Amino acid sequence: MNQRNANANESFETHFLDETGFRTALDTVIAVANREIRIVDDRLERMRLDDAARAESLAQFLAAAPMRRLHIILHDPQYAETRSPRLHALIRRFPNSIEVRESSAEFKHVADCFLLADGIHGAIRFHRNHARGKMLRNAADGIHPWWQRFEELWRSATPCLAPTQIGL
Repeated sequence: MNQRNANANESFETHFLDETGFRTALDTVIAVANREIRIVDDRLERMRLDDAARAESLAQFLAAAPMRRLHIILHDPQYAETRSPRLHALIRRFPNSIEVRESSAEFKHVADCFLLADGIHGAIRFHRNHARGKMLRNAADGIHPWWQRFEELWRSATPCLAPTQIGL
């Protein structure tokens, strides 16, 4: 990854060019999150949220304070429904802190893929099918359009992956 402005308190941007870099950016953003994590992806397969270490990081994030939230929008929830037992365990453990929604038909074509935290940090793929992207930290101005994009998608999305859902 190519990093500029490495001071932890300053705004900086890091670019990634492959899946490993993308997942490193995800882990970094999850680690610095303090209030809310917002995710948009087609299936969650590339983010590998069900990897043991990443699922544990999300559990630690949620367990640290009762007001912390994880909001996820999926274009196709089937993969998460059938192949993500750790995500289902998180949803059962933190039913009031996690909400997963399926995007509406008008947004299914959207190629967005990002994980945002607290309105100031984010790991953003330039296109969901390509591993190139950027990580922003302490960058409210850079994250704001993505935060707004999430809100637009969230308003029209419908709930899925309920805490009591079976089928795994």
